[in-house]
Amino acid sequence: MKIYRNINYAIVVALGVALTGCGAGGENQGLEYAPNMYHSVPYEPLSQITDEEAGEAAQILNNTGDGHGEYYNSNPLNKNGMTMRTPPANTVARNKNGYLPYRIPKDSLELAARVMVSPIDSTMAEAAIKDGKILYNRYCEHCHGDKGAGDGLVASPRAGDPDGLPVFAGVANLKSDALKGVSEGHIFHVITWGKGLMGAHGSQVSPEDRWKIAKYVKTLQK
Repeated sequence: MKIYRNINYAIVVALGVALTGCGAGGENQGLEYAPNMYHSVPYEPLSQITDEEAGEAAQILNNTGDGHGEYYNSNPLNKNGMTMRTPPANTVARNKNGYLPYRIPKDSLELAARVMVSPIDSTMAEAAIKDGKILYNRYCEHCHGDKGAGDGLVASPRAGDPDGLPVFAGVANLKSDALKGVSEGHIFHVITWGKGLMGAHGSQVSPEDRWKIAKYVKTLQK
């Protein structure tokens, strides 16, 4: 009986010691299992910690070999140690192709159709059309149809509808006489801002991909 009692005491003591590791408060956040899942190793762009010893205790568990504490995130390669830099005044962001932000407003379709010229020249046209087909099938085919005739699933009659009404009426037939002659700039603008039933896709499709889709639509209209 005494042996069993001693075993019980040992178990209680062991549990008590184990539970102390679960305590947390203040600077002590308790024992962390797999600390890499809790703490970011890369630079955090929206914070600025200049103390190289910050989080040094945790660094023992999360050693990246960089010689400083885990929470230190100042970038020594940038002036003032900042990871993010404020852009110079009166500048605008460009993408990898040098495109400027699109500033023609939604209600200026006629202007866009007249002045916007595709940056895709003849040397890039074949590859752009190939990519444009993939992008068209991803973003446009469900409404405008595989061939651009306005007969995609969204514009097709509902299954079992006795009247044969489409899910959404009025989807544009891109091969119609009214649209065959529109410019690539016109198509780019409509993709960007939307028109009629069509919603804006400027936030979903990059400028480069919009031009590729426009280029492919023109091949469908031939």
